[in-house]
Amino acid sequence: MTGNLVQQHHAKFKDDLPFWRSWTKGKDPILELGCGHGRVTIPLAKAGRWIVGLDMDWGSIQFLKSELMGDYKDLSERIDIIQADMLHFQIDHVFGSVIIPCNTYSVLTAQDRQLLLGNVTAVLQKEGLFIVSVPNPLWIKVLHESLWGNDINSEPETQVETIFTHPETGHPVQVSSRLAATSDGIRWDWLYDQLFPDGRTERSLQSTEHKLSSLEIYQQEFRKVGIKTSAVLGDFNGAGFGEDSPYLILVGIKDL
Repeated sequence: MTGNLVQQHHAKFKDDLPFWRSWTKGKDPILELGCGHGRVTIPLAKAGRWIVGLDMDWGSIQFLKSELMGDYKDLSERIDIIQADMLHFQIDHVFGSVIIPCNTYSVLTAQDRQLLLGNVTAVLQKEGLFIVSVPNPLWIKVLHESLWGNDINSEPETQVETIFTHPETGHPVQVSSRLAATSDGIRWDWLYDQLFPDGRTERSLQSTEHKLSSLEIYQQEFRKVGIKTSAVLGDFNGAGFGEDSPYLILVGIKDL
């Protein structure tokens, strides 16, 4: 059930879609790691891309497959879906671009990123693109410093983000978020409170932990596997990366 609520919550975020369409133009086929419910996958296929979506979550994969058998049946020939772990996948194919949208890359430890980068270089064409987007690591560092040392027994501050309609019951779902420091990052909790007419509340929780890292560390890891950084951006409109940027977006080219 939580998966459906996550899909409904994030479906309205479309600010990054022109970016992914633009940067992958002429770089087919595309491998999208962590494709989830297809928020990026389907618009890319609509734009004429050939794409393989990979995710380890069974519920997300089944949702996307159902979409391709229903409303987006006309796109089914352009999209292949694979259920697999992005750290250990094997695909007998090469790609013009490999992308990791939706802040997924920053949830990986340094060891996991090395495993992933090994997989990426194995399937990426020479001069193919590797593109990742993560929350600004400078912002994650500042948050960690401000939250670290808080009383572990105290309840983290919760902030209401939005309200949407439950896709099955029609009841309102109030979305809140809260942040807490961990030993090596920031845990971001999304709280989905379904509000019943009789006053009851049914809560679902989705948590993600973004690891502490930096632009320099990411670039060093890229270089080790033969990926040259060609662009460092701070948002999906093409602005340069800086302290106040909402994101860090890295565009790399395989040059080995």
